Amino acid sequence: MSTNVVPGGQKAANTPSNNVALVFGAAFALRLGLLNLPAFPSILADQVEISTPITSFKRLSEGVFLFRNGVPPYDGGVFHQAPLLLGLFYLIINSPPLVNALYILVDLAIGYMLLQITAIKERDSTSEKKIMQYGDKTEESGMSGLTVASLYLFNPFTIVSCIGKSTILFSNMAVVAGIWMGMKRNKGLAMFSIALATYLSFYPAMLMIPVVLMLTRGDIGKQQQKRISVQCGALFLACLISLFLLSFVLVDSWSFFSGVYGTILAVTDLTPNLGLLWYFFIEMFDHFRSFFLIVFQLHVFIFAVPVSIKLWKYPLFVSFILCAIMGTFKGYPSIGDAALYLGLLPLSSEIFKYMRYTFLVVNLFLYSSLLAPIFWYLWVYVGSGNANFFYAIGLVYGIGEIILMIDTTFAICRRDFEILSPPETSGDPASLGWDREVVQK
Repeated sequence: MSTNVVPGGQKAANTPSNNVALVFGAAFALRLGLLNLPAFPSILADQVEISTPITSFKRLSEGVFLFRNGVPPYDGGVFHQAPLLLGLFYLIINSPPLVNALYILVDLAIGYMLLQITAIKERDSTSEKKIMQYGDKTEESGMSGLTVASLYLFNPFTIVSCIGKSTILFSNMAVVAGIWMGMKRNKGLAMFSIALATYLSFYPAMLMIPVVLMLTRGDIGKQQQKRISVQCGALFLACLISLFLLSFVLVDSWSFFSGVYGTILAVTDLTPNLGLLWYFFIEMFDHFRSFFLIVFQLHVFIFAVPVSIKLWKYPLFVSFILCAIMGTFKGYPSIGDAALYLGLLPLSSEIFKYMRYTFLVVNLFLYSSLLAPIFWYLWVYVGSGNANFFYAIGLVYGIGEIILMIDTTFAICRRDFEILSPPETSGDPASLGWDREVVQK
C-alpha cells in the first residue's frame, strides 16, 4: 500500500500502487491493441466526428509531406495545424510505432494529471466548509483520483480520439497540465501550459481566468491577488509570443497565422463536423456571413467572465464549464472536446447528487454517438440521405451538451446555497435538501 504525495508535504488519500499500475496498464494495452488492428485506426481517422480540418492526422501527414519537399504547407488551404506539431511529426512520421507510442503516452499523461489534480483537491477540501447532513454526519468526499483517471482513460470518446490520432489530444494535454500546475500554484508552468493550449487551438485562452483563480485561492490579500494576476498575464503573453517566434523560425513565414487561426476564426473550411456552424454558413448568403461569424465567435468567449465571477470559489468547475462551452460552440468541435470536459467533470463529483437530467443527457450522447456515423454513411456513401440527416443528429448532440451545462451549473449553485443555508433536518435522510417545487420556483 502506498500513498500519493501532493504539494505541501501532505499525503493524499491512500491509493494502492498495484491498482494504479493495473488501470494504466490496461489502458495502455487496450490502446496498443486497437492501434495495431488492420485498417481500424484509418477508419476512425476518416470519421468527421473524430477528425476535423484542424485536428486531422491525415492532413497533418500531408502538411509534413509538403514541408519535406520544400512546399509551403499553409499555401494549399489543406493544412491548418500549428507549426510546432509540424516540426514534432516531421521527426517521427515515418515510424508508426513511435507515433502510436506518442499518442498513447499523451493519453496516459492526461489520466495521470487528473489523478494528481484530484489528490490536491482532496487536500484543499479539508479546510472547506461541509454540508451537514442528517444526524451528525457531513457530506461525503468526492471520487478518488483513480476513479477520475479511470473514467477518462476508458471513456469511449477518449479511446476513439486516441486511435483515430486526432491532434486535439495535444491541446487537451496542455489544458489539463495548466489546471494541474494551477492547483500546484506554479505560475510559470501553468501559464506556459495555457499558452501552449491557446497556440494549438486558440479557444483555451479563456481558461487563463480559472487558472488564475486557482493560483490566487486561499487567504491572501487583494494586493497580492492583483500582483499574481498581472504576473500571470505577462507570463502568458511572453510564452505565447515565444511560441509564435519559434514557429516563424521553423517555417520561415508568418503564413501560419492565416492558415491556423484565420481558419479557426473565419471558419473558412466548411467540412461537415458535429458543430453547429458548417451547415449554417453553407446555407447563408455571403453578405450576412461576417455579421453572424462575429456573433458566433463572441458567443464562445462571452460566458468566460460572468461564469468566473459567479463561481469564483470553484475554479475546477469553471474550467469544466468553459471547456464544455468551447466544445459546443466553436467552429470545429469533435468528440475529443467532449473527452476533455467529461474528464474534468468528475473532479466536481460532489454536485452529482443535485443533478436532475443525468438520464436524459446520457441518452442524448448515446443516441447521437450511434446515429451520427450511420447518417454520415447514408448521406455520403449510400446517397439515400442528405445533409439534413447528419446536421440534425449534430443538433441532438449539441442539445445534450447544453442540457449538461445547464444541469451542472444548477447543481453547483444549489450545493453552494446549501453550504450557506443548510436545510433543517429531523434525522430522516428524506428531509435532506430542497423540495423539487421550491427549487423550480
